[in-house]
Amino acid sequence: MDKPENSSYINPLINADFPDPSVIYVSGDGYYAYATHDAPSPTVNNIQLSYSKDLISWTKPEGALVEPPVWAKTCEKFWAPQVVKVGLEYRLYYAAEPDTKDGMCLAMAVSDEPHGFRDVGKPLAQVPGSTYRMIDPCFFYDAKTGKNLLFYGSAHQPISVVEVADDGYSIISKPIDVLFPKPGVKFETLREGAFITYQPKFDRYLLWVSGDNTWAENGYAVSVFWSDDPQKEFQPIPGDHIILKPNDHWDAPGQNCILTDIDGNDWIFYHAVDPQNRFIDGTEKFKRKMCIKRVWYDGQGWPSI
Repeated sequence: MDKPENSSYINPLINADFPDPSVIYVSGDGYYAYATHDAPSPTVNNIQLSYSKDLISWTKPEGALVEPPVWAKTCEKFWAPQVVKVGLEYRLYYAAEPDTKDGMCLAMAVSDEPHGFRDVGKPLAQVPGSTYRMIDPCFFYDAKTGKNLLFYGSAHQPISVVEVADDGYSIISKPIDVLFPKPGVKFETLREGAFITYQPKFDRYLLWVSGDNTWAENGYAVSVFWSDDPQKEFQPIPGDHIILKPNDHWDAPGQNCILTDIDGNDWIFYHAVDPQNRFIDGTEKFKRKMCIKRVWYDGQGWPSI
């Protein structure tokens, strides 16, 4: 993506409820940001989608899906979207509550453009009765092995990974648990919002996750873990692995994605809560606004913010 200049933006990038953001850059076009849809969201039964040419001015959110999935027509929970381009196809991975109300599902929609997505017609996976186990999908193509991987997880369960076929939604392996919660440890009792990056120079995979509770004051942060194999257990990076925490200006930062600019610099997009404007109007739900920060790396490749 084009390089954002430090002087050219101020947080929040989107001064509205835009939780669990995922941002892509389309060369010659601009930035597309996708966010969770809940009952208070302005879009109708859809993932939120906002567009910007410059990271500064963003369009009013519209629905990323052209219509609700056939299996979730009455749904008001479309969570944690992620858009990736595979070949000429854009894939929208997300989690949604089915009309049967018996547990969140991992799902996928496709399009030839970074908008106008259509659901593939059935969920990718579900654990019936486990309301929030199957949420926060993250697709990752492992160029080292040629595997298509899909990470997911929450509900005080481990972050897990499965391998998917080239079509993107046929799961072809059993799940492997790669990061476990630590009950009673602040910011680590619950793991969710997995995002994977790879460092070729160090042959190292980084797993960025959020926890514990996005709805609690001073209760949410981003942690980073590493492994030399994305299908094996991840360990905390050296030093302070909780790299994005609440402060006096922003509470509950989390649910991030990482984008790399044309100079090779990484930027973290995430949501956070303004303590002076904490709630969505007329509700007791936090207003989670989209923010951005530069990611820095030391000589050994370990990140900080």
